[in-house]
Formats: sequence, structure tokens, C-alpha cells
Amino acid sequence: MPIWQNHEQRITALEINMTGLSEKMDKVEGTIKEGNKEQKEMLNTINNRMVEEFFEKKRLNLSNGWKLLFAIFGGGGFVYLLIDKFL
Repeated sequence: MPIWQNHEQRITALEINMTGLSEKMDKVEGTIKEGNKEQKEMLNTINNRMVEEFFEKKRLNLSNGWKLLFAIFGGGGFVYLLIDKFL
């Protein structure tokens, strides 16, 4: 019988507890969203750096290849050897 008599008080206490829990859950959700946002920004930064370094190295390799070709053919030694072999 005593449980039936104070059911309104128990329901009120339960509603207050649920409101408190709901507020805490909202705070936790906001914190998680902030953490996810920061992590996403860091991953984007790392990804951009990796892409920039990859293309920078490719560009350096291509420019070094051209330098090598110019050194071989521009130096005249290779051309001289070809002419010397044929004559």
C-alpha cells in the first residue's frame, strides 16, 4: 500500500532524474562532436601534407630526369662518341 500512495512523488523524482540524465547526455554528445571535429581536421591536415609531399617528390624526380638528359646530350660527349663511332 505505501508504494501506491506516494506514486506521484516517485514519478516526479524519476522525471527530475531523467531530465538530469538527458542534460548530461547532451553535454557528452557535444564533447564527442567536438572531438570528432578536431580529429577530422587533423586527418585532413595530414592527408594534405602527404599529397603535397608526394607530388613534390614526383616533380623533383621529373626535373632531375630532365637535368640528366640535358647533361648527357647537352655536354656534347655523347654526341661526339656517336659521331666518332660512325666515322
